[in-house]
Amino acid sequence: MTTLAVQNLTKKFGSKKAVSAVSLSVKDGECVALIGPNGAGKTTLINMLVQILKPDNGTILLDEKPIHLLRQQIGYLPQYPSFYGYMTAFECLRFMGKLSNMKGKQLEERIIAVLEQVGLLDEAKKKIAGYSGGMRQRLGIAQAILHKPKLLVLDEPVSALDPIGRREVITLIEALKSETTILFSTHILQDAAEICDHIAMMRQGEIVLDSSLDAIKQNASTSIFEIEFVQDPEAWFDKVKQNDKWNRAERIGHLCRFDAKELVTAREWLLAEALKSGLDVERFENIHESLEQVFMKKVSK
Repeated sequence: MTTLAVQNLTKKFGSKKAVSAVSLSVKDGECVALIGPNGAGKTTLINMLVQILKPDNGTILLDEKPIHLLRQQIGYLPQYPSFYGYMTAFECLRFMGKLSNMKGKQLEERIIAVLEQVGLLDEAKKKIAGYSGGMRQRLGIAQAILHKPKLLVLDEPVSALDPIGRREVITLIEALKSETTILFSTHILQDAAEICDHIAMMRQGEIVLDSSLDAIKQNASTSIFEIEFVQDPEAWFDKVKQNDKWNRAERIGHLCRFDAKELVTAREWLLAEALKSGLDVERFENIHESLEQVFMKKVSK
């Protein structure tokens, strides 16, 4: 079941087209990373999804209904959440809950539950002015999930954090995947690779890649094979490298690297030759491009 369906979404500021005919779907229970360099249009797209900006063209459906009819089903964390520093976390969430028509004992119990979930229960009565950046982001996530949204949207949730704060928030997002559908924007590729199921890559206002992370990894195979032996493979390598299957072959100690002209037949032949060699094979691997390499290819086009 698709939770979010975006079709041909467009937004212009003057003559500049910030988002250009973007179509995107997020399935129920998915964690989707919206990645791209600064200025790619990620925040503009997110601001339309959460109804801060009105699109010039296109449609946004949540559970097959216009998204403005289901705004209460969206939880949102902006890149730089703003809080009243004189409030405590508990007071802040009580205020936010009342804005979502939550009341009484149900609200109080939910506040305690989300503060415990984001690791701030012991700091619940501390003034927000004294919170670290990571604590503020975790409080921001607490307010975003307070009303148990169907879709959680996070705009660059860790970009401004130090390593400790970043790790705290990434761990929290990972835990939230089992509870709600998540769409988060980031330009930190490591975060996307660590916690998402699906990636939508933006460049100059357009989606240039929309695929599951598994499919990206499978399609990122290179023509390079590496074989590492327990013994010195010099004699075997000198024989095998003479075959015309390779663009290039090199040996570094016990490691042999081959750049194949044709992937499938070369892999089968090379593995068979390695097994016939009598040498102990420690590792046989087809090298894949990293997410960063895929990203750089897409954004540099």
